[in-house]
Amino acid sequence: MRGINLPQTFERRGTSVPLHQKDLAHTRVREYFHGEDRLLEAVIPNYSGTRRGELVVVPWEQLSQLATLDARDVCVHERILETSTTRDLDPINVRDICLAADAELGGDPAIRSAAQEAVERDAQDRAMVRLSCISQLTRECGIAKGDTLMARTNTRTLMDLMGAESGRQRIDLDLLIERVMIFAAERCKCTVNDAKSYLDPLVGMITPFGNVTAKGEDKNNGFLYLQHTRLLQFRVELAAYRPRVREELDHQVGYILEAADECIAYVNERLRVLNELLGSLADLFDQNLSAIDRLDRLRRDVGYGLDGWDDMIRVWRDAHAGRDAIGGDRAMERAILRLSGYAPRIPIKELYPDHELVKKGSRYEQARVKMVSQMHNWENDQLDSELQSRVEEGRKRRPHTRMVQMTSEADREPPPDPKGNG
Repeated sequence: MRGINLPQTFERRGTSVPLHQKDLAHTRVREYFHGEDRLLEAVIPNYSGTRRGELVVVPWEQLSQLATLDARDVCVHERILETSTTRDLDPINVRDICLAADAELGGDPAIRSAAQEAVERDAQDRAMVRLSCISQLTRECGIAKGDTLMARTNTRTLMDLMGAESGRQRIDLDLLIERVMIFAAERCKCTVNDAKSYLDPLVGMITPFGNVTAKGEDKNNGFLYLQHTRLLQFRVELAAYRPRVREELDHQVGYILEAADECIAYVNERLRVLNELLGSLADLFDQNLSAIDRLDRLRRDVGYGLDGWDDMIRVWRDAHAGRDAIGGDRAMERAILRLSGYAPRIPIKELYPDHELVKKGSRYEQARVKMVSQMHNWENDQLDSELQSRVEEGRKRRPHTRMVQMTSEADREPPPDPKGNG
């Protein structure tokens, strides 16, 4: 999976869309532009009838022709088709689309209930993150003003004030919020009203990461943070299970661990940068600061870095939970084989932006299965004479170029070591 056929960016890899239709499991959606037209593609790994490691690429609008979709999948399919920008397709927004469809149309009551709980938990996370941001601003204000009490404030302190029975304490909390907003406005040279109006949009950007915490504070919210925690735990579980696998499967387990370690390291580095950024939260209230762009970039990187792992972990834990009923270690082996074929990897360009391997036109991105191999029109399945003539002309100019029908794992070659070690 580290060869030149891997997509070079997260956007070209696409975003996981957890459809209920089993034949479309692990499908991703990505966009490309044909002239000025924005088109969406479905990238389906190991679709029924293809060999292991191959990808089927079809227009997103035609996905429903490949398999029967339930009402929930139809809703997800249509809402993704209605998107208009690359940002609409990032993992955070696609998660929102899928949660809304599950809560409304999930056929299984357990699925509907879980989705509704997730939506409610997101709202609770937003409220808690807002409080934690005020707490962080209070600490920064206390340090700047030399106020020891304010410098020691944490989110639990503010929660206690909010729940206090005394009206006097509640008034003090309001005054505290006013004071830290004045501090943020002074720091960023904006009006207090501007600082207040920017608080909620900033909270919205931070919420997926969970609370802004002081040293020693625990964190148990933020869906991106919790996804990362689940990946760390999965890595521990798989490593502990590795001594039990047959020798023939040890390589597959090693590959999954390698993929997990790659994603964990990628996300850890960005969470470190995020913590540094949020350590000076008042600086973010200047909407013109590049720090806002950095925060937005971190959301994108962490979201894509974790994308696809929740499905992998669910496969693993379902097999582990039901191993006695569905074949014991054989069930675990099937899960390992599946994970080794689907484990997400970080695209080359995201890891090594300046590496010589990063260039346009990787074979992965040229895959247009039916259109290239058969030269038929997508819409009516008739021979496209114009396309046929272009292909023949291209072959004359580049006789050694092989048109790629599908991307196979067998075609992938490991890239040179970016450090130059061989």
